[in-house]
Amino acid sequence: MILNKNGDPLSERIITDVHKYQIKNRGFGLPDFVKRSEVESFLKDDCLLIRCIVTVFKAVPVKIEPAFQILVPPPDTQQFSHLLEDGYGADVTFDVNEQTFNAHKCILAARSLVFRAQFFRPLKEKSDTNIKIEEMEAHVFKSLLHYIYSQTVPEFEERNESEKKHNTELAQHLLVAADLYDLERLKIICESILYGSIEEGNVVGLLSLAETHNCIHLKTACLKFLASPEILRDVVASEQFQCVLNQSSY
Repeated sequence: MILNKNGDPLSERIITDVHKYQIKNRGFGLPDFVKRSEVESFLKDDCLLIRCIVTVFKAVPVKIEPAFQILVPPPDTQQFSHLLEDGYGADVTFDVNEQTFNAHKCILAARSLVFRAQFFRPLKEKSDTNIKIEEMEAHVFKSLLHYIYSQTVPEFEERNESEKKHNTELAQHLLVAADLYDLERLKIICESILYGSIEEGNVVGLLSLAETHNCIHLKTACLKFLASPEILRDVVASEQFQCVLNQSSY
């Protein structure tokens, strides 16, 4: 309401309005100013007195608390790990570099199409119960089996910097094994480990590894690293590059 020169409200000038708004709104009002001639008689010391009474209606949401909460347990992937560690019900044995590993054909076949074809191919006369794995280190095959049973590689979860070099070497060997047994997710995990280890001393070897086993992510990362003219010049002049070049010429 507008007040007169004495501070008394002018009842005929009362304006009442209601707005519903959110905080994001900038506000409400009229885009034009009122004419001075309309309020000239109410001015005191060239000032207009206006009394504003604002009433805020706050809506309180009603929240219904559930009587109880249902906790859904995480998927239990460790049960397969126990089977691998205990050897209970194992029906196949792997001989890897003079070390023996017991496993379960059904679990291997469920994870890998290569194992499925090996154990359950049509017209197979006799199931293999003892398999010899060549050209693979025992600790690499052990990590491969652990991943198949648990979908994790414990070595890659280590945060200790002293284990970084070991993890990089293991990732290279596991990547080859993952490609051999068609474990695409494990390949990507290995690529992510190797991605963070690219440097001038190993980029040639990693690029060759990526090219051989069709690792598009690792290959892209290596080529991006070699995009620097200075790095490319040093790598081309390195002994490692010359060895790879000589091998490819045969």
